[in-house]
Amino acid sequence: MLNKKDFPRDPSFELQRDLLIHPETNPTTYIPFEDADQHPFEPDPHEWSRVNAWWLADASWLAYVHGEAEVRRTFLERAQMTSCELIDRSGTQCYVAHRDSFAIVAFRGTQPDDWKDLFEIVRFLPTSWDVGRVHTGFADALEAVWGPLERSLDALPAGCKVWFTGHSLGAALATLAATRRGDRTAGLYTFASPRVGDGVFAAHVDRMFGRLSLRYVNDHDVVTHVPPPSFAIPGRYTHVNELRWISRDGQVGTVEPTLPHFVSDVFGDPHLLLDVVDILRQSSRIAIPDALVDHTPLYYALHAWNDFVVNGTPAGV
Repeated sequence: MLNKKDFPRDPSFELQRDLLIHPETNPTTYIPFEDADQHPFEPDPHEWSRVNAWWLADASWLAYVHGEAEVRRTFLERAQMTSCELIDRSGTQCYVAHRDSFAIVAFRGTQPDDWKDLFEIVRFLPTSWDVGRVHTGFADALEAVWGPLERSLDALPAGCKVWFTGHSLGAALATLAATRRGDRTAGLYTFASPRVGDGVFAAHVDRMFGRLSLRYVNDHDVVTHVPPPSFAIPGRYTHVNELRWISRDGQVGTVEPTLPHFVSDVFGDPHLLLDVVDILRQSSRIAIPDALVDHTPLYYALHAWNDFVVNGTPAGV
């Protein structure tokens, strides 16, 4: 029988800060893709795949690790992938790992100096995209790696099912990339994604992927509430459908979270959130708001694994 994994108990300020701001340090020595050979990825599921959610949450967390050799070794040895390539241009990074039946494209999430791209109002102004309008900063970040990423996708074996994923900023980039290469995309699972584009863009994503596009939100994760909807011109920033909301007690379902206008109702100006993050980066001891704690990349991986254990495995396994 599989066992659920524990969250850090009563984490110190330093531990919680590093889990949130510096996930690449892996202060809990979490092991991504642990025993993945016993719980194989499903390249072509017809519905919500909890084992895939765990694989992709681990891949999203692993993309934060700064050591390319460590990431490649993990994908090759634990996930038993045939190859693993890092694409790194102008601060945007993603890993493309594949075997004959499927590939995972995992975008690195928000780095300590990137939080301004999430919360600075000037970056909220949308730009025209392939379909609809999207966040200018996200579009620019994807364009930086698009040439080599597209060449890497074109080189994959015929019939290889490509899955896109990422956490935070990485989730936004995964959404854009999956949509642009819909001809190769088998699925899109994102974690802690901000709003990426307007209603036209979101509806396009939903039509393309349906239930093969899932958006995981951990309780009141504040990043999932930015940009505020009203900043899109002429439309409103809108999330893609197929929400998987993680409740405070770790239950994963489709119920909408409360406080839909969380940023404006609780924090007001998004700049206040950036101020909090800057204080944390300076190692100042403050109470970290739960809404930021909920954004912690490792917590998404733990929740995805625990949900798989409880709801996604055959009895007796």
